[in-house]
Amino acid sequence: MRPSKKAAVLALAAVLVLTGALASSAVAGKKKKTTVVLNSGPVLNGQTNVKVSGSLNTSTACLAARSMRLFLTDTTGAILATIDSATSHSGGTWKLSAKLSAAPTADQRLQVKAKKLTVGKFVCKAGVSPLIEIK
Repeated sequence: MRPSKKAAVLALAAVLVLTGALASSAVAGKKKKTTVVLNSGPVLNGQTNVKVSGSLNTSTACLAARSMRLFLTDTTGAILATIDSATSHSGGTWKLSAKLSAAPTADQRLQVKAKKLTVGKFVCKAGVSPLIEIK
């Protein structure tokens, strides 16, 4: 390969590396944190019905149409089952409910997750609630 072609190839490689570095830093700057906020109150209604509601604390662009999941977990947070799913409303509020197959045991908990979402130039990070005691 002639020296002029080598210089051109090296220059092109340098431009591609620089472009990739700039693009990755631009995407990283547009990530938005999400916090799942729970409404207080009892979650167990009757023997086996559970109901949880709350809101999302995040950028305005990340509030509406977030996929929400309600998990049945153990005390360590290991997921035993996904028991309900829905999407958040335009203001970021959400409601999830389910009927458990049996009365909850002392070592079962609930947890809510807002799934990751991309809205235009924003990447809305996933968020999870703390474990919720079923009582």
